[in-house]
Amino acid sequence: MNTTPRTVLSIGLLGSALALTGCSSDADEATPSPTTSTVAEPTETPSETADPTATEEPDDGSLLDGEQEVEIGTYAGTFIAPSVEGGVITVEDPAASEVPAQWVITPIEGSGETYQLMTVALTDGVASCLSLPLEGDVSLATCDAADTAQTFRVTALDSPEMVSLSSSAGFLGVNPDDGMLEVFPSGDQLSSTFTLVAK
Repeated sequence: MNTTPRTVLSIGLLGSALALTGCSSDADEATPSPTTSTVAEPTETPSETADPTATEEPDDGSLLDGEQEVEIGTYAGTFIAPSVEGGVITVEDPAASEVPAQWVITPIEGSGETYQLMTVALTDGVASCLSLPLEGDVSLATCDAADTAQTFRVTALDSPEMVSLSSSAGFLGVNPDDGMLEVFPSGDQLSSTFTLVAK
């Protein structure tokens, strides 16, 4: 067979192409395919925190626990306060009173549900107590748990802070004419309604 230069060139080119194809295939086989490594997600350990719904137990908050200072408001909008003369008066503004107008309602030990109404103001370092004598005016006296004039029943009315104050002498109330404190035989009158305001 006669071979022309063009034929020889074509065969040579075909051989080169096959050789390149083989090399490319070998290279593909030799190149490792990329692999995906698995990275563990970091885990967070939650720190211990206080329960947002938890609250401390509230204090008792009783107005009759012997520790809570209170102001005693009358139905007329005034407040019971000691006077500088050692008596008991009503004032329109406790903050403006010459003598502190706060009281501590103290349970009398072993007496059931009876109390003494002790002044926060001290005389010669000693507290005084509200007194409702059988005969005489509402007054202050040196505190004596055995004195029946100082023994009060504190009766809740429409709400725990709205009360009547009574003793063996009768019910404490406010005279509607002069605004002074006096003792009534019953607690039927509106003026025998008092409001305890925690301070």
